[in-house]
Order: sequence, then structure tokens, then C-alpha cells
Amino acid sequence: MSYYITSFCYGQKYDPILPLWKKRIEDRCKNSSIRVFNSINTTLQFGLKYAWWDVVRLHNNLELLKNENKIVVHIDIDVIVEKDIQPLINLPYDLIISTEIGGDCAFPKECSKILGFGICSGFYIIKPSAYDFMKKLYNLMNNNSESYSDQVNLMNYIVKNHHTVMEEYAEFDGKTYKNKIINIDGIKICVLDFNIVIRDPILNDGQFANHINIDNIGGTANFLRYFDTPLDKLPLTCRCGKKHLGDNSVCPHIEIRKKYLIEQLAIEMSSPGAARN
Repeated sequence: MSYYITSFCYGQKYDPILPLWKKRIEDRCKNSSIRVFNSINTTLQFGLKYAWWDVVRLHNNLELLKNENKIVVHIDIDVIVEKDIQPLINLPYDLIISTEIGGDCAFPKECSKILGFGICSGFYIIKPSAYDFMKKLYNLMNNNSESYSDQVNLMNYIVKNHHTVMEEYAEFDGKTYKNKIINIDGIKICVLDFNIVIRDPILNDGQFANHINIDNIGGTANFLRYFDTPLDKLPLTCRCGKKHLGDNSVCPHIEIRKKYLIEQLAIEMSSPGAARN
């Protein structure tokens, strides 16, 4: 099954990342064709206010979906794909989207408090069956004088309209994941288990992709290192230093990483090959 992977790349912060981002996808996702949008080619009703890029990228994704009638996968430039996403595309849902960090306190909190989880639009899969729903979302975004954000508008639409939420399990590469399934407006939205596309990752543990906030790790030059160096050998990507005014010593993820590395070392030392050496 062939499909498109798209992104929106605009500005000096992201331009240097694009070659490595494209190469990684070409290496991992063999059935994909890449389209990168880099201009403002739609009318923004309220000008260049925060999250205008969400409106532009959804406009382009919907045009591609309408014209080609193929699945469109949006992946942010700050998302590093770790393995072929074809199994995610094969899931039997109309819209598939990653999870925001924070659980029932995820942004926007007024919605996640109701749903019990947040939705992150850094990674999403639109199938042709979701076109009408996403077109409706696009109109809501572009006509919302308070927020263009797709994340904000989607979550608000869900909580303000009739919907049901259930959980379904999926297995990939021997690991079991629990996804949230939202039934709304005649479609099914799959909100992926957080461990499938990880926001602010600590370790590589079988996830399909890592979503890393560039500002958390000191900028674009540092971000490029995350394409070819294991996570456990790089600075943590979490936001703890920001929360505590630069003091990373209070970060709980340090101990999580230490524990994992100790466990991995014990496994290696107990293997037959290690005993012979």
C-alpha cells in the first residue's frame, strides 16, 4: 500500500534538519512518497498568529488527499522515524494520531481533563474516509479567532460533540500497546499508545518514532545528533530543566535511564557469549 508522508518546513530553525529527516524516512518507510511544503499558500483569516502553520499544513494535506485519493501521513520535522510506519497505517481507523505528553493534564487541559488524555498532531495519518471530518476541522481552525491550533480545535470539537471512547489493543514486534478509539461523526479516531510515537523520549525501546522538542535540547545543531546516536548516550529530551529553572538534578528521568542501562548491562553479562568472553 503506497502512501504520502508530508511535512511543513519553514524557516532557518528547521531547514538544516530536512535532509536527514528525508533520508531517514526514505531508509525506513519504503512504500512512502515524500512531499514537503514550504510556503504559505492558503488564506489565513486572522493573519500570522500562533499556530498558523497548522492551518497551512492541513490545507496542503487535504489538497493532496483530495487530488490523489491516497493515505496522507503528516510527520513534523522534529519527529525522527525509527522504523517503518506501515503497521500503523494498516490499523483499521479513519484518522490515526499520536498522544500528547501529560495524560489528563495535557494541553489544552480543559479538554484532557474530560478525555483523560491529550492528542498530539506532530504525527497523524489521514485516510480518504476521514476527508470530510478533517475538512470540517480545517474550517474550524481557520475561522477561530482565538486559536488556529489543530490540537486545540480537534480536542475542543471532540469534547463538545457526541462521542464515545474505548480502548483497543494492538501488537507490534512482540509488544502490546493500548490505543484509545474515539467514535465521532461516523468515523473512528485512533489515538496511539504514547509508547508508539514518544514525545520527549528517554530511551529507544521499540517505538516507531521520537518527537523531540528542539528547544529542550539546545537548538537545531544538537537535534541533528539524535538521528545517528542512541538516546541513552545523549542529553535527556524532557522539559524538567525548564520546569525547575534549569536544574536538571530534580529530573526523575535520570533515574529511569540509569535503571534501564543497569538492566541492559545485566542482560548482556548473563548471556552465553558474555560468559565465554
